[in-house]
Amino acid sequence: MTNFELAIIAVIILGFAVPAWLGAFALLRASARQAQVAPQNTEPNKRYFAYVELLKSLHAQLDPKLKMRNGPLFAATVRELANYPEYRTLSVLLLEEISVTGSRKFDQVVRAEMKAVEEDLLELEEAR
Repeated sequence: MTNFELAIIAVIILGFAVPAWLGAFALLRASARQAQVAPQNTEPNKRYFAYVELLKSLHAQLDPKLKMRNGPLFAATVRELANYPEYRTLSVLLLEEISVTGSRKFDQVVRAEMKAVEEDLLELEEAR
């Protein structure tokens, strides 16, 4: 093989093969990063639908046709609202509209829970 042929082979390898492999490696690395980011992009949708289910549950528990209410379940559902700070404005408005009447122990627990969650959500809004 002559020096000219060796030079042509070196140019082909260094000019085409190495950049092609580097490009393939960069592409694989970028796709791996995208695969890690993709689950986070779907997370808001899951959180939205979970929040909607929570609101449906609260609405069902506040149905005036119910003769017997479940205080602990309602308090736990209200507490769940604090887990969705991105919807804090809606949650605070909802909690302000709910009035709990009665003097039983669970009525007092629900009132205290509503107040605590509302204060937590308002603190988050002020911290923003």
